Amino acid sequence: MPELLKQLLNKTENEHRERTAAIETARRYYRNSGSICRTGAAAVAEVNGYLRKLGKNPLKTADNRISTNWHRIITDQKAGYLCSYPPQIDVVQSAETAKEVNDALGAEWSRVLKRICIEAANCGVGWLTYWYDKGKPFEFWYVPSEQIRAVYDPASIKPKLKYVIRSYSAGKQTRHELWSDSDVVYYVGDMGRIEPDISMGEGGRVEHSYKTPPFIPFYNNQAAAGDLAMYRSIIDAIDKLVSGFANDIDDMQEIIWVIKNYAGEFSQTDYDANGNPVTREIDLLQKLKTRKLVSVEGDGGIETLKSEIPYEARKEFLDILMRQLYISAMAVDPFPQAIGQASGVYIDFLYSLLELKAGMTENEFRPAVNELCRAIMRCKGLEEHDVEQVWVRNKPRDGMEIVDMLSKTPEGVVSKETMTKTHPLTENWQSELKRLEREIYND
Repeated sequence: MPELLKQLLNKTENEHRERTAAIETARRYYRNSGSICRTGAAAVAEVNGYLRKLGKNPLKTADNRISTNWHRIITDQKAGYLCSYPPQIDVVQSAETAKEVNDALGAEWSRVLKRICIEAANCGVGWLTYWYDKGKPFEFWYVPSEQIRAVYDPASIKPKLKYVIRSYSAGKQTRHELWSDSDVVYYVGDMGRIEPDISMGEGGRVEHSYKTPPFIPFYNNQAAAGDLAMYRSIIDAIDKLVSGFANDIDDMQEIIWVIKNYAGEFSQTDYDANGNPVTREIDLLQKLKTRKLVSVEGDGGIETLKSEIPYEARKEFLDILMRQLYISAMAVDPFPQAIGQASGVYIDFLYSLLELKAGMTENEFRPAVNELCRAIMRCKGLEEHDVEQVWVRNKPRDGMEIVDMLSKTPEGVVSKETMTKTHPLTENWQSELKRLEREIYND
């Protein structure tokens, strides 16, 4: 078994290394630490460092590095839009099964799903793991994507997990878990020496009854690609523009002195502690800053030059970048042209790009949620059924339009269940139907 693990690790190493690098970049941007934090607006740090080594003091010393954090805003906007309200789960064939599934998902479901959505947006795929023992509750949680290496069955046309390797650091050790359909084997060590962790069982092996590796992938899109690549270059351009503008404002305090008919002093004589003369080079700029005056003779004179900031050009360029950012990121502009009592059609128009992006993610999440519900049914010893998922977007809605439409819908066209699901005041349609039944019964 150690040889199988080594073989799988070697086979997936290149892909895993590239994916881990992309994940780390996305996480840096999500933590508001984009490329601007390392490079600056125009390599100012490198120039200043070089001049300081020469004993010079450059005029442009400002080195603001302002990260605008757009990646987190766009990512959280998508996660909040898609997963603020987790999908409502129903099993048409059995109300009892539906109750068991929803009870097992519990209050943590909303929190975990949102974290998985953020993970998928950053990493291309978010991973959920579950576990259960006989007589104990069903448990689940998300797993950092960089810990997972998935190996699919090459003989299966439909993607089917054959092995899942989870690798993570535990103190000074690297631990590995090799999951298959029937068991998991625990290992300790790096590529040079990997040994079974016998503390977990004989040969490090533990059997399970999950029938599949208990890991479920939630893909961000069909390509399993993260969102940052769509708009990273635009964010970098915005960060450089804003940081450069801040640098210019700071550098306005610096004045360039133009001295006419004055060649200047290039050296001066000082004396050391023993009274010996020592010739030193003069930095005229430093002398001006220190003495605050300079003497000139004859036709000499002095003027000052101050830097000018091309504000209008910068503003126009920033507007262009911001417009393109919303398009490339498929996001909603937080400062739309019209606000107030907007109609449902206008709101749908504002959210059209975000809806397209969220819809593609929902299509990938649906099979994963279905698989999670099936795992719960296996845990509870219930017959496995497909589940019905109702996804509700978190966006402003024109409630009056919806209520007016429902009130004008003739009986027999739409079921009471559908009308209850659609009504803007309904948060949980299943609970609302039960309340209606109790009211009818009490009457």
